Amino acid sequence: MGNREISVIEGNSFVVADDLGDVVAGTPHGVYYADTRFLSEYVLTLNGRKPLLLSSGNRGASSASFYATNPVTEDLPQGSLSVIRDRSICVAFQEDITLANHTDRSLPIRLDLQFAADFADVFEVRSGKVVHPRVVSRDASAGRSLTFTYQREEFSRSTLIAFSRPAEIEGNCVVFNVVLGPKEEWQVHLDVRPVVDGAPILVPCCEADSNTPFARVVAGGRDDVDSLGTAEIRGKLEGGEDAAHDIGHHAPMLVTQDARMRFAYDRAVLDIEALRLKVGENYLLAAGLPWYMAIFGRDSIISAIQTLLLGPEIATGTLRALASYQSRRSDAFRDEEPGKIPHEIRFGELSCLEEVPHSRYYGTVDATPLFLVLLSETFRWTGDLEVVKELLPNAEAALHWIDKHGDSDGDGFVEYARRSIHGQLNQGWKDSVDPVQYADGTVAKGPIALAEVQGYVYDAKLRMAEIYRALGQPDRANTLEMEATKLKRRFNEAFWMPEAGFYAMALDGQKRQASAITSNPGHGLWSGIIAEDRAEAVVARLMAPDMFSGWGIRTMSSGMRGYNPISYHNGSVWPHDNSLIVAGLRRYGYDREAARVIDALLDASSHFPGHRLPELFAGYERRNGAFPVEYLGANSPQAWASGAVVLMLQSMLGLAPNGESLMMNPLPGVQGVQLLGVRYRTDAKNLVCGRPDKAELARI
Repeated sequence: MGNREISVIEGNSFVVADDLGDVVAGTPHGVYYADTRFLSEYVLTLNGRKPLLLSSGNRGASSASFYATNPVTEDLPQGSLSVIRDRSICVAFQEDITLANHTDRSLPIRLDLQFAADFADVFEVRSGKVVHPRVVSRDASAGRSLTFTYQREEFSRSTLIAFSRPAEIEGNCVVFNVVLGPKEEWQVHLDVRPVVDGAPILVPCCEADSNTPFARVVAGGRDDVDSLGTAEIRGKLEGGEDAAHDIGHHAPMLVTQDARMRFAYDRAVLDIEALRLKVGENYLLAAGLPWYMAIFGRDSIISAIQTLLLGPEIATGTLRALASYQSRRSDAFRDEEPGKIPHEIRFGELSCLEEVPHSRYYGTVDATPLFLVLLSETFRWTGDLEVVKELLPNAEAALHWIDKHGDSDGDGFVEYARRSIHGQLNQGWKDSVDPVQYADGTVAKGPIALAEVQGYVYDAKLRMAEIYRALGQPDRANTLEMEATKLKRRFNEAFWMPEAGFYAMALDGQKRQASAITSNPGHGLWSGIIAEDRAEAVVARLMAPDMFSGWGIRTMSSGMRGYNPISYHNGSVWPHDNSLIVAGLRRYGYDREAARVIDALLDASSHFPGHRLPELFAGYERRNGAFPVEYLGANSPQAWASGAVVLMLQSMLGLAPNGESLMMNPLPGVQGVQLLGVRYRTDAKNLVCGRPDKAELARI
């Protein structure tokens, strides 16, 4: 048996298991819904032994199959029996277990299914530290269902497991004694359903099927109950089932001879579909599986910016969903200030009982300006001024936060400092404990003004000036343009390091330069805050061997004392980081360098399972015949890693909104690429990039 994990995901529900399909106790495996682990163990054995793996894998994001056979015993040769587990998730977790006898004699089989539920908060599972030991009660009902229940104060959760066949229930073990005749098959269906505040969660994909176990178990139950907690979770956080917003059906079709791009793009579209969350009537993307299946302001916004090429639904949904959570008050416990866009929204026990601030947590310095960038980019792609008018009060509140709370010391730069003892120490996208450093590896102390954040603010103000002009408010537009111009000048004075020929990644609390060479200033190319006469030096530094690994641009130079190729932010390669830098390289006219980075990331994607770019991977130097090294624990799929593929395709083709026209300026050498069904403004377009050369098929 291998040790590969196989996950199924749909909205805020997901299952993480090993390659046999087992949820193994004592690991991060589990059946999760709304930030709670509803099953911490689910292990299948045959006659007391684990089956032998044949093959397993995903059939789609929300389904998987596991094929196994019996181990050798005295009376049962290997290969006598097949065990097939067909798994899917649609809020509830469902599985068909099939036993097939391949022999010419009857086989007595004892099928054991061992269950446990710890109701751990996702924060506890991720950290490996149990905050509250839990007493979980168990109840069995006539051999057809097993229920685990946990309650503390008003937080109540249960796991209801139902079977399509009667079973013997021995403690936490469900036993089926089966006699399989010659060449006979036998099957049992399981449903595992979350119960929130006493109400089993309704599952649209199986409620109409009267043969499912829940047709009997739930009948006459409390499906009509909608307590406050249940309503919040149901109404605010659901998986995406609305066909009108089905990305897979509306995404442009890519036709290209570059198999790397084709496979990576198709995988990205599937993963983006799987990561959708429904918040009220709107869709946005969860950050990633397994630890960030939740609303994340920064991640959701950047993912929406990256994927506008696929259509406007995610972008408009993200804007509306985050606007509904925009702060209107000050609360140090939540790092909250008026006008701020949230960082993270959670529904687990620790959040619901306010032991951590994440039921609404605002500890992000960049989500608020990025919200304005997304609003502008959505307007550019759709031309929909009504959406702008609808969200203008939110935009004005965001601008107010930038100028007042974001720039707390009035020096013209937006900085952050944690107020909540439970909050994020670092509140940019590099949010681990030590990413902001000096060249000698010393960690900088705040308040911290990040280089990329100043670029986001600069871009946001110029974009909002464009919007105010469209709304007939030229005076407001002029003011914002002057503020942006001043910020660009101040940034280029304060952040530039003449000796290094590069920008500092940040200013510390004493306005000293955090001098480590990192990828952060590369985002300044994307936002446009980099001075034009310094762009060449910045690009050369980003593409130097200590920064460009051959698989992508590292987060930190290998020449820095703090460099570690297998760290989270100090030397690893992040696809989303690279995709924004690529867009910036094209903005400043560095096409050759943009092509190199795209080529490197596409090569990397071909080495990962399913051509899926993960959240990040190690920053080791690329060697002949080598492969990119995985980062232990990287989220996969990850929204902005999937979005990176889409944005790199957009950059490769040079697609840019320009009023009523969608401009295309492909990289030199790109030919034979067709993108069919691109929606721009009110029209769908088929874009053709040159014609394939028979002697040399298009490849970057």
